[in-house]
Amino acid sequence: MVPTPHGRELGGGSSVRLHRGGGRGGITEVFHVPYAVWRLNCSVSSTIRPPQAAHFRMALVEFESGTIIEGADLHYPPGGIVKNVERGGKDFYLIVSVDEVDAYRITLETLPEYFSAPLG
Repeated sequence: MVPTPHGRELGGGSSVRLHRGGGRGGITEVFHVPYAVWRLNCSVSSTIRPPQAAHFRMALVEFESGTIIEGADLHYPPGGIVKNVERGGKDFYLIVSVDEVDAYRITLETLPEYFSAPLG
């Protein structure tokens, strides 16, 4: 999957979406990010009782090296977390693990000024 800007404004920037919603985790397809600076915007929802049973974990992995670039660990959803990434022009994939999570969404976002100078 090669993300391309789809023009929706989220948090002041345009976004590309990588959606693996639902309450299941897994490994995404490999995707390419051509922007020098971007972010992972993760939102999580859960209605489980007791709330401490809900747990969302995510790791951004550089495909070529297998290096974990960024990670997130969110207890007690609902909520969200934003991770800024200053590494682009590479292929990545996400590993997601959830316990007692109803749904989650991971959106890749960047600002318009990075559209004019993609890294490749």
